Amino acid sequence: MPEINLSGLAASRAIPDRPMMLCVISSDPELAVACGSQLEHLCTAGYSITQCQGPSEVPYGCDIYVWDYVSCPALPSAMAATSPAAKLVIVEKGSLLDTQQNLPCQDLSFVGKPVTSLSLRVVLGSALARLQLQSVANSSMGLNFDRDLLLQRLLEANLKLHEYDQDRSNFLTRAIHDIRVPLMAIQGYCDLLLAGQVGSIHHEQAQILGRMRRSVTRLRRIAEAVMGLGGGAQTNTQPKFENADLEACVQQAVHEMLPFLEKKRITLDVELEPQSAPLWLDPSQIEQVLVNLLDNGCKFTPKGGTITIRGSSVTAEQSRAVGAPKVSAVYRLDISDTGPGISPDILERIFDEYTSYGDPLDRSGSGLGLAICRMIVEAHHGQIWASSDNQGATFSLLLPMTQSFNDLSHTKT
Repeated sequence: MPEINLSGLAASRAIPDRPMMLCVISSDPELAVACGSQLEHLCTAGYSITQCQGPSEVPYGCDIYVWDYVSCPALPSAMAATSPAAKLVIVEKGSLLDTQQNLPCQDLSFVGKPVTSLSLRVVLGSALARLQLQSVANSSMGLNFDRDLLLQRLLEANLKLHEYDQDRSNFLTRAIHDIRVPLMAIQGYCDLLLAGQVGSIHHEQAQILGRMRRSVTRLRRIAEAVMGLGGGAQTNTQPKFENADLEACVQQAVHEMLPFLEKKRITLDVELEPQSAPLWLDPSQIEQVLVNLLDNGCKFTPKGGTITIRGSSVTAEQSRAVGAPKVSAVYRLDISDTGPGISPDILERIFDEYTSYGDPLDRSGSGLGLAICRMIVEAHHGQIWASSDNQGATFSLLLPMTQSFNDLSHTKT
């Protein structure tokens, strides 16, 4: 939910003439405590709270009823009959529509579980405002009543959006699970062949099978990264760091992209300076970043074009010049192409998730590939950015050396 400025809410929404009477219908004692803590700020004239665990215990004549529909599903008759009164119903997010259709009362407001202090303060403040407006016959105050009614509708819409987001996450969880199962099977078959358990294979076949196995591993990483971006079930997307050679990662990524490069007759120029120190990284994740960037370049480079990969160690001063973390040793990699440039208004947003700009030459695509690149590079305490001119586009990344990474990790708060 977007941040809401609640400054001055208590003063403007308090009813000064008498204490507020609130009834909490729930078996959860913490709900009454949470309501009380919010009323401390909202009611300058004081308040009283009655907690009931069943509908028969609910008194008539309260100003506000907070009904926990989950722990007490029977509609309290006293709450339904009391008017005017603010009636808040706490429901599970996934059952909002069904609950609204099953309840005969029309003057109910709904709050989704789990109830946060912010959502509780907003709905209680809105309830107090409605009660105050009902007691003051003033046409100008009617506009405020419409405002508060609109706020409640926005809260209900936000609750529905959370429900849709949960449905999306559940779908991603199921879909990615179904994808990972055959990938694990393919990886197992590769292991059987490499181990010679179904017959001998020669050296070239073993090399191809090894690359297939690494590609399958990368696909599994992509699935986990998509899950991480989608905010669904927790998956282990943390890098598995080791001292690694970035040149080997580049070679593997280039090998995977060779069929696409050959199909478009794209010239690939690779020039990597030796590393001044080992790189502390997860090879499979960095390979995934490189494949995503090469795929982006290959997609937009015309037939007969060129893709260039340049790598070199840079000093701390050079890395700070482009806004990199303040570390003593960094390796920089640039992947440039001769395709169309990137529009300036897209450059800063090109790594955002699910970003598409409707242009047939749009380099962001669905946004997932580049968003995954940024997520992985940042997990390595590095930095990635894009630049462009009339000769094409360049994607650059900085990765700390081993000692710099260790220093950065120890000082990170």
